[in-house]
Amino acid sequence: MLNFSVFFQESVVENANENYRLRKCTMYYYLEDDTIHILETRVPNSGIPQGIFLKRHLVPKVNSIESYTWKDLAVGSDIEFYGRFFRVIDCD
Repeated sequence: MLNFSVFFQESVVENANENYRLRKCTMYYYLEDDTIHILETRVPNSGIPQGIFLKRHLVPKVNSIESYTWKDLAVGSDIEFYGRFFRVIDCD
């Protein structure tokens, strides 16, 4: 299993003091079957729904019949999952 630190940018319309917020997640890539699982780090009393962001399954590439593989995941890259862009910032 590969463990990636990722984040996505979410626009904020209900607050005039901030335009967007960065939401940190952990992405797990399972080498045995090429499935991906994304968990958002829980922040107590944030008022934002958090937890499982993407359940473990094969994630299709945009406009393709292929799924993502470990070759598509590189630190510093932006990856699109179902219309949301994730920036990969670390891997262990």
